Amino acid sequence: MLVDVSVPELSIDSLSYESSVELAEGVRVIVEVGTKKYTGFVLGRSAMSLPENVKIKSVEGVIDERPAIPADVWDLALWSGRISMSGTASALRAALPVQFYTGEKVFSSPENEASNGKFTERNFFNPLDSERIKFFLDELESGKKVLILFPRKDDAKSFFLNLPERLKSQSSFWHSETPKFWSTWKEIHSGRKRIVVAAPGGVFAPFSPQKIIVEDEANPAHVIPYTLNLSARSLAGHRAAFLNAEFITAGRMPSLKTYVRKKPPETLKPNRKNIILADIHNSRKEELQGIEGSIPLTFTLTSRTHKELACGRNVIWILNRTGESSEVFCENCGESVLCQKCCGTMKSLNDGEILKCSRCGMLRHLPPKCEKCGFPVLIGKRPGLDALEKIAAKYFPDVHVFSEGCEISAMKGLILSTTRGLTLCDKISPSLVAWLDLDSELSRPEHTNRFNVFKRLLDSYWRGREADSDSDRKLLIQTRRGGLRLAEFLATGWTRFIRDELEVRQEFELPPFFYIVEIECSSKKLREKIINLFMDEGFFVMDPGDKSEIFYVNTESLESVRKILEPEIFRAKKIRNTKKNYINIKVISE
Repeated sequence: MLVDVSVPELSIDSLSYESSVELAEGVRVIVEVGTKKYTGFVLGRSAMSLPENVKIKSVEGVIDERPAIPADVWDLALWSGRISMSGTASALRAALPVQFYTGEKVFSSPENEASNGKFTERNFFNPLDSERIKFFLDELESGKKVLILFPRKDDAKSFFLNLPERLKSQSSFWHSETPKFWSTWKEIHSGRKRIVVAAPGGVFAPFSPQKIIVEDEANPAHVIPYTLNLSARSLAGHRAAFLNAEFITAGRMPSLKTYVRKKPPETLKPNRKNIILADIHNSRKEELQGIEGSIPLTFTLTSRTHKELACGRNVIWILNRTGESSEVFCENCGESVLCQKCCGTMKSLNDGEILKCSRCGMLRHLPPKCEKCGFPVLIGKRPGLDALEKIAAKYFPDVHVFSEGCEISAMKGLILSTTRGLTLCDKISPSLVAWLDLDSELSRPEHTNRFNVFKRLLDSYWRGREADSDSDRKLLIQTRRGGLRLAEFLATGWTRFIRDELEVRQEFELPPFFYIVEIECSSKKLREKIINLFMDEGFFVMDPGDKSEIFYVNTESLESVRKILEPEIFRAKKIRNTKKNYINIKVISE
């Protein structure tokens, strides 16, 4: 018989081999690709019919007597590879430790435990972190097998470390990075623990949970990037349905998908008097020599900050740009200084002496002259946090810039940060959080940007507050006009905002009502061919222009897109010259 085999190590979705014995789906086998041997996963009997007198390679060996991956994890990998259009091999690479596809022995996986119930979906949306933690602990006390997912590893680790000892002894913390990934996988697979606490990658944890909880489910950090580009929430929901398990979403506010499906009620709303708008037109424009542009500091901002600091409280200023300037360019020709490795834009550090790539992080010295026209004057554009530190120091003592790895306990007074600094709200409970340039945040072109900015504003208001606290945190927003509508929604609650956002998304055929398929082609000729194929089938193609290798297609059905793309993907792979012939596909469903 012929069987189809996926080879994750080579990112090959399906090759056909001859087998003299029946092989179960999910069993690992040894196959030859080219002249080398690799570990593959059996996908099932091949639908291909073999012509007479055609020889085909045989399976070289069988590693497992029966599948070493639980049935629900295997189903999830197949489903995620298909729905993301990244393929089975990519999904298996995202789901499993490398030891799986290098052929290391694993004890066979037990059969999925039969569920007495049926798939149910619940939610718990409350802006107070302490209330959600109490809810989670009650759910863990149920005695059932529970998988709980957090958007970031630090969030998951903090929850795990603060578990009561009686629960911690029954729990595993999911490590998805080598070298602990393999040992963690085997521990959870053994069935010795009934609770798994994890970041998004833990959605593939190898046990059969009876309850799956997704905390802060609207957080974009739940999206498993690079290969799948799917939210762990969507994966968790599919897995819970397969297992007939409980599926619980939680957070300060729901995602658009969850709201469309369940319309959860809003419990608490921000106090309107604690949301302060400051018009940037009436601000002091602070500039630094050698940097084009300014950082606006309104009188409202400085006076409110003075007041809070004088009372011994902490204040956070948010400016989502790092370095002294976010870009360096030639004053003569306007050409930006680019990274020598990836051609990304360079931001300036150390008074402009060092440049750092915004894309790959590579460092380089400031060139003595423009590499395009030879002009000797290079200046910065759009001042960042390091520039803001120098400006703020003129008005306030004890100014700190929050960065990864800094000592949080030593940070008191005025703290400058990007949106990553919102995690400080858990530890220092600021009385004022100020967004210095909300309009810049809203100017980003991604269709998800408005929702993500609103969510971060809501987080900066609620994060770290306690139910019985007399905290009267204020949120100050510096804006021209773009932020006024968001601020209005913030004061009236997320329900009105989500309804407005969904209305816009539906009108423009955007997720969650439609998929956006991002397609990148290696050659202009291939790109034009595929665009024409889509247009011939009546699709609306969003083409940024000749300089971009990427274009976009909106669709309600991924199957219709797959029918067009699969023959072209097969041809590109058959040519095997990956540098000149490739098609990258990214499905956007959030």
